[in-house]
Amino acid sequence: MIVKESIDNRHFEKVAILADSTNYGQLGRADLEAVLKERGITPVAVEKFNIKDVDMTPQLLRARMKGAEVILTYGVGPELAQIANGMAKLGWKVPMIGSWTLSMPNFAENAGANAEAVRMPQTFILEGAAGKREAFIKKFEQAYGVTRIPGPVWAAQGYDSIYLLAAAIEQAKSTDGTKIKEALEDLQAPVEGLVMTYNKPFSKTDHEAFKTTNVAIMGEIKNGQVVFAYDADRGKVQAN
Repeated sequence: MIVKESIDNRHFEKVAILADSTNYGQLGRADLEAVLKERGITPVAVEKFNIKDVDMTPQLLRARMKGAEVILTYGVGPELAQIANGMAKLGWKVPMIGSWTLSMPNFAENAGANAEAVRMPQTFILEGAAGKREAFIKKFEQAYGVTRIPGPVWAAQGYDSIYLLAAAIEQAKSTDGTKIKEALEDLQAPVEGLVMTYNKPFSKTDHEAFKTTNVAIMGEIKNGQVVFAYDADRGKVQAN
């Protein structure tokens, strides 16, 4: 989705990748490079940074020097904010598109205005919620005494995971770990969740419930909050 957004939807040709040094960042970086290679594209720069790094100037300068038109990221909130802030300090503003972690509250909080228009795949967006989603949001806010769910993706997927677990326990008629795993890999009945209705979401060889074709949409930060990047996705989400 990150590559599709940057290459197909927005037609950038010169991309730079900035990923943290953790397994999350480096596996994500490898995935990005593999998908770009399928399109015949080699990143003009591939840069690494560490957790708690506060100065991304060297990496950004190298990306700018090589003509990068867009920054693709794999990291977590605080360091991603340093990338956005670093571009602002350099007076160099190119689009930033990355993994879902760009929706982490500490990215927008630490980046402030520099977070505007950043895009990332999402499975749950608060904007325009209706029906079961709206009811969940209201109950969450009441339960935790907040006016807005700080991490909608975590909240919704955590909620759904409990229902999937419960369905597996019921099907297995046991709380034995091995039996629950076998049930999860062959759930006989659909499970209605917030993100989607899970119809055989797992198998013995596939433990990824979310596919880009069935639920994920592109989010964008606007005024510090994640909203839909494309109006057409509002109807898609409501249909799930």
